[in-house]
Amino acid sequence: PRPASVLCLGAICLIGRAARAPAGPMEEAKPGEAKTEKTADEKAQAARAAEKEKEKSQVQCEVLGVGGIKVGEGTTVHPACLIHAKLGPIEIGAWCCLEEQVEIVNNSSEPLIIGDYNVFEVGARVQGGHGAKIGNANVIESRAHLSLGVKVGNGCTIGVLTKVPELEELEDETVLHGPNSRHKELGAIEAHTKAAKRLHEILKETVPRAHHLRKTTKA
Repeated sequence: PRPASVLCLGAICLIGRAARAPAGPMEEAKPGEAKTEKTADEKAQAARAAEKEKEKSQVQCEVLGVGGIKVGEGTTVHPACLIHAKLGPIEIGAWCCLEEQVEIVNNSSEPLIIGDYNVFEVGARVQGGHGAKIGNANVIESRAHLSLGVKVGNGCTIGVLTKVPELEELEDETVLHGPNSRHKELGAIEAHTKAAKRLHEILKETVPRAHHLRKTTKA
């Protein structure tokens, strides 16, 4: 697969690849050397070679698997992410944000359901199976790991580098920073929802300027 960033605006999904600057300035003829005009074939070959180099340099994400993947309206998937429905389907809700290097993998035949307004920060990992499910308006911080069968309610925060053990269930508005550090954050559902909406408005303006985009076909 070739994607990289996925931005869903209404019913339109835009898929782009992170652009990089050219490797260096164009070569000029050395003193005493005559500049030669390139033929049409040479120009075409040079263009194809440049396109191949560009493809190699692009930071991509992978969307894989036989289970099927659905991404809701307004959700953004940044470069270098992995969404792999190895067996069962993965359903990601609306207005979510998957930052760079996020991994969401479903090794089970059961569907992995992720709600709306969730933010997965850089390097977060989610493992499907055994009833794993994520509600709405959650923040999964950098390098956090949701193990097999974890159920997350609404408005929760999983701290940086925190690993949630298998089959753990988190009630609404729980803040978890390590196995022995948790508390409630009242009003987090509303606060996280508003923050996710603001983030989407920012990405809607910046992603098209920072990425090469192409429209996907409607399923």
